[in-house]
Order: sequence, then structure tokens, then C-alpha cells
Amino acid sequence: MHAADVLQPLLILPYAGRVLGPLHFGQFAYALSIGWLATTIVDYGFHWTAQRAAASVRHEPAMIASLFAEVTATKAILWFVVTLAGVAASDGLLAVSRPLFLCAMLNAVGGILFPTWLFIALERASQAAVAVVVSRGVALLCFLTMVTSSAHTELAVAIQSSASIAAGFVSLPFIVPIGFSGFRAVTPSAVGMQLRNGWRGFLFTLVERIFVTLPVPLVQHFSGYVAAGQYSIAEKFVNATRPFFRAMWETLLPRVAYCARHDPEAGLVLIRRSLLTLVVGAGFTLFLFFLAPYVIILLFGESFSGAIPIVRVMSVIPLLINANTCTSNLYMFNYGHERAWTFLNVSGLLIFLAAAFLLSPQLSNAAIAVAIAQIARECFVLVVSAGFFLTFGAARARSSATQGDGEARASDVAAGSMLISPTNAQGGRHVRMEYSSVDD
Repeated sequence: MHAADVLQPLLILPYAGRVLGPLHFGQFAYALSIGWLATTIVDYGFHWTAQRAAASVRHEPAMIASLFAEVTATKAILWFVVTLAGVAASDGLLAVSRPLFLCAMLNAVGGILFPTWLFIALERASQAAVAVVVSRGVALLCFLTMVTSSAHTELAVAIQSSASIAAGFVSLPFIVPIGFSGFRAVTPSAVGMQLRNGWRGFLFTLVERIFVTLPVPLVQHFSGYVAAGQYSIAEKFVNATRPFFRAMWETLLPRVAYCARHDPEAGLVLIRRSLLTLVVGAGFTLFLFFLAPYVIILLFGESFSGAIPIVRVMSVIPLLINANTCTSNLYMFNYGHERAWTFLNVSGLLIFLAAAFLLSPQLSNAAIAVAIAQIARECFVLVVSAGFFLTFGAARARSSATQGDGEARASDVAAGSMLISPTNAQGGRHVRMEYSSVDD
């Protein structure tokens, strides 16, 4: 599923870069970034909170149906509000036309129709994968056959943003039996409850999405569309590694969440084992630094050679994301540090923004400044989340071990008490009397 989500955009990149050109490709990347940011607001972090809630009641169909209906209704309301705000801000606050913005908002519609969070929570990722592969294949075919010049920038944005809508239609046979019955009981109070329950997950998701999508608009703000296009190429190579880490935490999150509630020590063991994947993160880093520059020249040509120093600076990011997935997303989110987890990620965004605005005037290449700001943010999150994991996680492990030893000692004492209890002693006298009478 995640491979298809990454492979299709990567496959169209060389074609889009050559057909649209650096200027219009920068507009294309900028519009998609705005669309993804709007989609994040509509999704409201339900990929975290609703997924965790659904995973804990996976064997209760009525509760699953009710949760699905409430989340879908909440997303629909948020989409209406965000669309009105975006239309009002287009051609002004946002450097994008209203038609282009509406094309980008198709992605948010797909987020409503295609509930990835529900498939993951119910461990039906294979069904979601079918929908994603089909929709991405259709989007790839449409893009290559219909986008033929720089005049088709709006069409290019619309095709890319419609992939999730197609996935929603493909997944309908899987979704209808699961959750459509819950729409009969949706109320405004239930929608309000979802907004209250999901705000921390929304804040984290918004921060993550801003961190992923804001760099391109920032580079455009500092250096124009051409520089934004160069940065976008480098960023796509880095983002191509993210699905591995997303697949990792989507696989482990339901299990760690369950263990955190029922068997905390087993969950900590699972998180410690997940740190072995740092080998994969290191491999991604080496690939981006040494091989990605040659791939950029081969696929995009010399006109996009400005992306090479950017991708080399950003090459360390996959390794940092790998570590943060284990210590922040798996440990802090599930082991009672959700408030600190939220505050940590908001603080990381502020560090990113401060570093970007401070470094951009100092460096000749604003894209390099933004890349360094991204690294600063990931390093900050890693230092703090690793501190939580080493301090509180180790303390919890020691506490569990001490409790286990205490229970063992208590069992030994109880056994000893039973051996010397008056009843046993009396029983022993009866036995000795019986043996004495036999001897007599």
C-alpha cells in the first residue's frame, strides 16, 4: 500500500519535470503542498486517535460502525469549512488560483471516502492495499496520457489529488458491511466528542504535515518557484523513505497500544526490538548521499542539478525519522506521555520555523537553509523522546522486574507459612499418632 503511494508520484516526477518545466513544476508542487495541508486539517489526526480507539474495540461491530460514522461526519464538516476558507484566501494570502486550489482539495475528499485508519486498526491492510494500487495505477495512466504541456498544470494537480477518491470507490465493498449502519445514530454531540477526543492527534498530525509540506512554500517565499521545484525534487527522494517508517509504526502501533494497557513490559520489549530497524534508516541515508545525485541527473537532466546539494544535506533525515518513530511515536504516545508528546512536536515545529527564517538570509541557497532547519527539528525531537524512553521506560522495566521478584518472594513466604500452619502441624501429629499406633 505505502509502496504504491510512493512509487506512483516518483514515476511521474521525471515526466512532470520535463513536460511542465521548472516554473510550472514549482507551481504544481506548491499546489499539492497546499492541498496536503488542507487534507491534514480535514483528517484531524483521526489516523492516530480513531485508529487506536478502533483497535481496542475491533471485536465489537456496533462500536466500530458508530466510530466510523462519527469520524466520517466530522471530516465532512471540516472539509466544508476548510474549502470556504481556502477559496477566500486564494489569489491573495495563498499564491494559488481558486481553480487550482479546488483541484488540490480533491485530495481531502478522498480522505473522507477512503478510511485508511479503519483498515489499519482492523488489521485489514491488504484490502486497503488493493484500493491504493488500483487508484494509483489509474492516476499514473491518466497523468501520462492527459498531461502533455505546461498549460495542463491544473489538470496535473487534479489527477494527482483524485487518486484517493478512486481508492475510496474501490474500497466501498469492504467498507459498507463494516460501518455504514452507524450513520443512523450520528448526532452533533457525537461529532463534538470526536473533535474533543482527537485534538492531540490532530495537533501532532498538523505539525507533521506542516513540517512535510511547508518547506516547499517556504523555499518559494524565499527564492521563487524555480528553487521550490529544485527543493521538491530532493524532498521527493527523502519522502520516498517515509512509507517504510509509516508501515513500521502502523504495524507496531496497535500491538504496542494493546500491550501498554495489558502487558507494559512486553510493549517495551517490542519497542526495543524495533530499534534494530535503524540499520534500514542508515541504508537509506547512504543511498541518498551517494546514489541519489546520479539518479537525479539521469531522470531529470542537468536543469535540476540544483537538487543534488539539497538531497545530500537531507540524507541524514531518514535515520533520524527511524529513531523518532520508536522513541516518540511508539513509546511516548502509548505510555502515558501523550501531552508531552504533543508539546514536543509543536516545539519541534517552532524550532524548524525559527531555524529556517534565521538561516535563509545567511545562506546563499535558501533551500539548504530549510533543509538544515528540518534536521534541527528531527534532532530536537530525538534528544527529548530518547530521554523519555531511557528514563521512564527503563524505570518502568525495573519496576516490573522488582514487582515480579516481590511476587515470587511473597509466594515463597506464603508457601512456607502453609507448611508450618497449625492445621498442617495438627495433621502432622495425626500422622505421627497413626504411625505410632501401627508400631504398637
